[in-house]
Amino acid sequence: MDNLFAAIALNQCSQPIKHLINNRFSSEYFAYSLTALSEISDDNYFICLAYYASNNSTLVKKTPPTTNALIRPIISNVRVDNKNINTNRHNFIAPDQSKAFTRADDCFIYHQYTDLGANCFSGIKGDFQTVIWDDNSKTLCAALSAFNSRSLFYLQLDGILYIASDAQFLAKATQTQLSINKVAVSQWLSGRPNPDLSMFNEISRLPAGHCLEYSQTHGIKITKFWEIDPDFSVVYPNTADYKDHFFELLQTSVVNRLAVNSATEHSSVFCQMSGGMDSTSVTAIAKQQLDKENRPLHTLSHRYKNTQSCDESNNIADMILTLKLENQHFVELDKFDNISFAQLYPTDFDNPGVVLSPKYHQELTLMNSLGASVLMTGNGGDETCWGHSASYRSRLFKGELGVISEVIHACGELNEPVVRSLYKLFMPSALQNLIKIARNKPRLNDEYPRWLSPQALAMVKSENLLFSNPFSATFNSAKHARYHGLKTTSTYNSMRSYQKVASIYGIDVRHPFFDTDIVEFSFAIPEKLLIQGAYPKWLLRQAMQNHLPASVCWNKQKTVFDHHFANLVRANKAELRKLLSHPGLHDLGLINNDILLEEFDAVVNNPNGYLNVDMLYAILTQLWFQTHVI
Repeated sequence: MDNLFAAIALNQCSQPIKHLINNRFSSEYFAYSLTALSEISDDNYFICLAYYASNNSTLVKKTPPTTNALIRPIISNVRVDNKNINTNRHNFIAPDQSKAFTRADDCFIYHQYTDLGANCFSGIKGDFQTVIWDDNSKTLCAALSAFNSRSLFYLQLDGILYIASDAQFLAKATQTQLSINKVAVSQWLSGRPNPDLSMFNEISRLPAGHCLEYSQTHGIKITKFWEIDPDFSVVYPNTADYKDHFFELLQTSVVNRLAVNSATEHSSVFCQMSGGMDSTSVTAIAKQQLDKENRPLHTLSHRYKNTQSCDESNNIADMILTLKLENQHFVELDKFDNISFAQLYPTDFDNPGVVLSPKYHQELTLMNSLGASVLMTGNGGDETCWGHSASYRSRLFKGELGVISEVIHACGELNEPVVRSLYKLFMPSALQNLIKIARNKPRLNDEYPRWLSPQALAMVKSENLLFSNPFSATFNSAKHARYHGLKTTSTYNSMRSYQKVASIYGIDVRHPFFDTDIVEFSFAIPEKLLIQGAYPKWLLRQAMQNHLPASVCWNKQKTVFDHHFANLVRANKAELRKLLSHPGLHDLGLINNDILLEEFDAVVNNPNGYLNVDMLYAILTQLWFQTHVI
């Protein structure tokens, strides 16, 4: 396991930490073990820094709590890509310090922080989840890189600050009675969850791209160290320059994430590979690099025999042939049809979207058996490369009249209705709302699920008003929409789910598209480069056309899994209807059960219907609530 735990208190308040270390971790009730434990104390503070693992996992070696003479001032899961910065200072490690760092990346981050404070994190490239004790400033710092799939939670109790990788550990370690955060639950029930919000009032989540600093003088201070600069732009005279720049960024990101720890230098690398643009692009670049290093690449693909709309076997076969892939592996997802929904998608304590599915365990067991330490995915490709339909309207308003014929031609290629498409793309949303009001239909911005109670709806809308977007909805609508999607995307759910399970197997899951340089570039270039005609991800396709089979690179149809989940819900309708009938959330005043069940019946009684994502979120929220709260 790669979970982090830290606690800090003034010496006169430190007895609960010492009791936790000496007694609670050895109890069967607590069911966790600490490893690599450091206890640090000075005239004012007592600090504990450690990694922890669940004793319930048969895959984790049970290491009893130990107090080490060696003082480690940092615990982390970290991969630094630019350790060459300020090398005149950080290549040197004093003899009395050298044993305090098990990895060069830890040493680098520690010294960067002690030199520069929280300002250092904006200049560090890579992925990091870290907690640092800075003895010079007497400050405990926790930091999480932007787009990190791991988590850090914190809790203050009786003068002690506790930090850990998951919320359940904090609750058990401190024996804190938790109450649910109604705002967070309402957001999940609305299908619009905030990925930075904790599900419990007593525990807070550190947002990605932020650091927490704690000292006796200043208490807790949260600082954002990474954000998109709306004024940053990249301007080239021709498309080829944009294409070359983007490919260089993606290639660098993939190569950086192929790095493995020195202890597992020869371990295997896996790539998730569907038939879509994102995972295939990562796979193609990874294969090129690993061939240079004479290292094998393994690919993992899914098969859906019972859901033809999800089948991508032809594209996968073309990838295997084109890239000459020799180590391909397949998982038959339909084999799980005979188990219940709750067994297939058991929710984690942290939130309803983190599911610890046996599907993930099956895949990671396979990878573990082949010595894998790294799994690469295409997550983030939609958020960084897809573009947004609002860019067509922006281009028209700027006088680019040819965009109309471009859309008409694309409608012919995609068999989409021309008039309706022109209306949706070019009619301003304000006018669309007026037309909807005239027809007595809901406005575009108020299309929330009908099952939300007035109280829940008010909380969701109030919380949404707090969302800060650096791009104007009026003058830069495409980037405004993309930024909102980037910050709230449901992709974070799958990333956190996979990493939670992968950590048990000692595997790090990495997402090359979620790289800050790539994200910044995607918002700095003209929106036209991201989506043109029938092709979203236009620049990605241009960059990868010499590396992918044409059947993949220029495929106009995006595979969606709505039918797969709709079939799954229909197959488990009795179980799920009972789940949704539970009065708990209704009694809390957050949903109207009658309306929720009415909409559920409409889904399961239509054999050809799609499953709205809002309904899926409502199901997962009820499952989470009934598993972890009541």
